[in-house]
Amino acid sequence: MRGLAMACALLGMPAGHCWAMTASTSNEALVEQLHALQGNAPASTGAAAQLARIEASIPDDAPYPLQRELAQARMSVLGGNQSVDQRLAAMKALRDLAEAHGDVDTVSLMDIRRIYMSHADDDIGKFIDQLNGVRAHIRSDASPEVMEALELSYGNMYFDAGNFDTALRHQLAALDWAGKLPSGSESARLFRLSTIADLYNAMELPDPALEYVDRAFALPVDPFPVQNRISLLSTRAIALLKKRRLIESDNALREAEGLLDGEQPAFTTLRVGAARAEWLLAMEKSQQAIAAIDRIEALATQREDSYYLARARMLRGHALMQLDHVDAGLALMQSSTEHFIDTGQMVDVLDGLDRQIRTLRDKKLFGRAVEVMERRQRLWSQLFRNERGRAIAEAEARHTAQDLEHRISALSIENRVQEQRLRAERMGKALALVLALFAISVSAMLYVAIRRARKERDRLSDVVRFDALTGASSRYQFQRRRVHAPPQGDTGTSLTGLLLLDLDHFKAINDQHGHEAGDAVLKTVVERIRRVLDRTDELYRWGGEEFLVILNHRDSSTTLERDVRGLLAGIEGAPVPWHGQSIPVSVSGGYVQHPLAQGWRAPLSDAIRWADAALYLAKNTGRRRVEHVEIRETGRIELIGRRPIDMPQLLDWQRRGYLRMRTLIAEDRNSAAS
Repeated sequence: MRGLAMACALLGMPAGHCWAMTASTSNEALVEQLHALQGNAPASTGAAAQLARIEASIPDDAPYPLQRELAQARMSVLGGNQSVDQRLAAMKALRDLAEAHGDVDTVSLMDIRRIYMSHADDDIGKFIDQLNGVRAHIRSDASPEVMEALELSYGNMYFDAGNFDTALRHQLAALDWAGKLPSGSESARLFRLSTIADLYNAMELPDPALEYVDRAFALPVDPFPVQNRISLLSTRAIALLKKRRLIESDNALREAEGLLDGEQPAFTTLRVGAARAEWLLAMEKSQQAIAAIDRIEALATQREDSYYLARARMLRGHALMQLDHVDAGLALMQSSTEHFIDTGQMVDVLDGLDRQIRTLRDKKLFGRAVEVMERRQRLWSQLFRNERGRAIAEAEARHTAQDLEHRISALSIENRVQEQRLRAERMGKALALVLALFAISVSAMLYVAIRRARKERDRLSDVVRFDALTGASSRYQFQRRRVHAPPQGDTGTSLTGLLLLDLDHFKAINDQHGHEAGDAVLKTVVERIRRVLDRTDELYRWGGEEFLVILNHRDSSTTLERDVRGLLAGIEGAPVPWHGQSIPVSVSGGYVQHPLAQGWRAPLSDAIRWADAALYLAKNTGRRRVEHVEIRETGRIELIGRRPIDMPQLLDWQRRGYLRMRTLIAEDRNSAAS
């Protein structure tokens, strides 16, 4: 104290000002220390002791910015050892303090964290509505902490609900905001990259999952938290397992298991144990898998963890089905699925249904597999399909085409009227020289107008007939198509094939690489299709990422099928290059011959409905395939004049023996499989 007073006297400063400056400098230093502590808290072993030392030096009447940073540091450092009620109470206290000082950003931040911490998966809509209410009051200049918390809360809730595309959009936005945080940026980015990798695994996209795991490991985080390392290694193991790279998957799991030292949270041990059980099931080591599941069940029972108890039942059911105890295994899997439905954990519901379908197929129990598939389809439709939106989009497309057609018709009428006027003006040349000169001038002007009108008519005609992006024929052009004449020498017995294709995971390409990359993929796919097609074949952009291909004048069903496989190989043969990156491309499709059966006289539009139902089957049974519909003799009689309403009706007709479904894949993959 005395030294400070002497320094103030030497500087000639009033004692009050000198004390105030000293206190301000000290407060700023404490705020910086608390900021750094929050950024390193998850990885720091001495964080609690450091916080206690800083807190002891802060007076009760400290200014608000210092009180706020202290409260946030307490939550960051001590939150992991507190109950949910204690953490919610701490959030409310900081919110009240912020509201009293007019700090709207911190008020919003605490509201967002409170909603996310207290949300329940079985009523996710209510909590998303609450988030929407908070978002409505967030200003455009809100802090990065608020925006990062908002986006990750949306992303995690949509992930839990099974809405993967929306979840991915919000998680990528949260990753962007994490890079702008004033403190703890690298730690926040580490968690976001890990979550995005898990999300890609849930979407059955292991390649981007591995990419985001590698990005997380490349972050300059020192020391790298052991719990995060274990989590990332588990995610890598699952992604490698999906790619059937089993040895590398085992190595990643062994590394994760070697880091479990008893000090990690039980959740981490359970996650690694579940990943090991998945690996053993993939290797069909069913008895060893059951032993691993016993350990998961014991720890989950001890921790009263209902999620992993249900997960253990799911895995045990899978193992029992591998051991040919189909009914017992299926009962366990259905029990765990019902639990996940009750708790709103739709990611695990979909995983459970997929697991049942795959296992029943492996056991050649196709009828029961179809029943589970239908249930999955109903659930998928309930979650994701918005038929009303699709109908509106198609109605808008039809309206646009009709509007352009009306404009072309109006221009044609205008041209005829102008030509009549031109002839009338020419007849008046003989009346007088002045009138003749005037008529010539008018005629010239009218001629220019006619040329312009004709060019505009031709341009609009091209707009209607061809897709502006890819150059493929439009859906409007299909409605006015002319049947191609058969080649010379055709005996009139040639066949036509109709193929409806849909680009797999096209939205993920747009979200990950941008819409320009998506446009480049669409144009490349059209170019590859055109290289394979014959002169008389037809290609239409049917809507979005869907394309209709008509293969005309083939001499046999074998030739048609060969050409379909060749078309798939041409599309999927190589990734699409994009600014130093490679974007893999695959398609799903539905394929029929026209007519579908002998004696049928249905139009092509009916065949398209058959192909559309087969396309949905291909998309719901793993994608990257084409489902071929073949009408049996009983179906030729029973189904004449009918067409499937949707995929479940198609599967119902298949069960009744009216038709047969065959899966076609690209020639190169087919030869590799054989």
